[in-house]
Amino acid sequence: MFDTKYQTLFLVGFVVYIAVLILIGWLASRKKNTGENFLTGGRQLPFVLTFATIGATLVGTNSSIGVISNAFRQGFTVMVFVLGSLVGLLVMRIFTGARDKNFLTMSEEAQYYFGGKKIIRYVMGFVMLLVEIAWLGNHINGGATYLAYITGMDFMLAKLITALAFGIYVFIGGYLAVVWTDLIQFVLLLSGFAIIAVAAVPMAGGMGAITEAFAARSAAAAQSATPSVGPSALVQVLALTAATTMSIIGTPTHRTRIYTAKTSKTAARAFTTNAIMLTVYGILPVLIGMAAYTIAARENATAVLERPDFAFAYMATTVLGPVFGLFLLIAGLSATLSSADSDAISGVTILLTDIYPTVTKKRIAEKDYVKYSRISLVIFLALSFLMTLLADNIISYITKVIGALIPGIAVTMLLGRLMKRATWQGGLAAILSGTVLGFLYLFIAPLQTMIDQVIGGPAIPVTIVSLVFGVVVSLVTPRNTVSNDEALAAVFAGREAK
Repeated sequence: MFDTKYQTLFLVGFVVYIAVLILIGWLASRKKNTGENFLTGGRQLPFVLTFATIGATLVGTNSSIGVISNAFRQGFTVMVFVLGSLVGLLVMRIFTGARDKNFLTMSEEAQYYFGGKKIIRYVMGFVMLLVEIAWLGNHINGGATYLAYITGMDFMLAKLITALAFGIYVFIGGYLAVVWTDLIQFVLLLSGFAIIAVAAVPMAGGMGAITEAFAARSAAAAQSATPSVGPSALVQVLALTAATTMSIIGTPTHRTRIYTAKTSKTAARAFTTNAIMLTVYGILPVLIGMAAYTIAARENATAVLERPDFAFAYMATTVLGPVFGLFLLIAGLSATLSSADSDAISGVTILLTDIYPTVTKKRIAEKDYVKYSRISLVIFLALSFLMTLLADNIISYITKVIGALIPGIAVTMLLGRLMKRATWQGGLAAILSGTVLGFLYLFIAPLQTMIDQVIGGPAIPVTIVSLVFGVVVSLVTPRNTVSNDEALAAVFAGREAK
């Protein structure tokens, strides 16, 4: 835990920071948030805002906690995780043409790919709502980890404060508040990572000392009398990498960036530029994590050695001292908040565009969108908070909950976009088989133990099962004879009141 005499300083700084974000969100969105625009920002976002909101989510909870804590554990092998994000970003380029179709949600896009079948939209909508609840829970866990380390407050209370922190400005300003605050937070978190990395490596004794520390740990592990009961470090990293790649392809948040960009070319440039940015900055969280282990091992910092999720917070305070370290911890919180706000708005869009019409057979009136959006946001935050109870650390959350639920969605979208022979029955088989296996993994302890011990997480087996079912069922069912124009018309007809 951080020195208690600085707790008040951090909490006051955090409150002031959130107040500034709320003000920015309000100023950016006032008089522009009528009707559906509350969720889309008017669908005319320029390159800078699209790039920043993608990047702010990308360099978010996974990078600030996930990559750093994995590098703390396993060193440079976690660069495969960064590669997974890079692949996911580049693959997203093949979907940017969806901007020209004026979709609102990924389930509408999926319906279009699979012949305009309503059943695809309905199933995808419900599954994606679960995914967004899981992702938002992941970010709440991330922010709570920072707060718990710094203040020593109860972890549950830290989760509640984190949820309220981003929930307030999203509630007030909608999607425009999200993208403008993301721009501010993106600048903060990138500069924070760069400063910590530059300071951390020399403090650890240079790359030579870092290399020696990891070599010594590997040698000690090899000589340990305790037999291995799980997958190798490489297999664990590959499992997390698979979850990362599929999460970018299958997460509704990144589709929202496509649908709200000014043009399809704007969206494509934003994903490509983020891939370039990741190539440059991807090494920074890895270096921070490795330096953190080197320093913690040398100083016998047991709290961090036992809980690598605290590695970023430990480095910020240890390397740079309390005052400047607090600034960088706010940058770290920016990483989680900038990820959370985007998932919150995407989840609300799914709830109102896909779930509400499916259940009620009605469409929300344009004048009521803002009111219903805010009510839905409160419900969505509450559900995500409950989801965080499934895991108490970020790595298990990413590999278990996210890895179990997202690959089926990602495979379904890839089949619909790339496989000309894909049928709606095959799409349904892909999403259902992947989701069922994901839930079996989450709720059947022996199956979870077996998968974890063999392959380190559910992402790879769920991807394989979903792909096999999707391809096989598509090949044995009649070809799709619905034209693209007919499928698109079916999508827009599904928006109308029944």
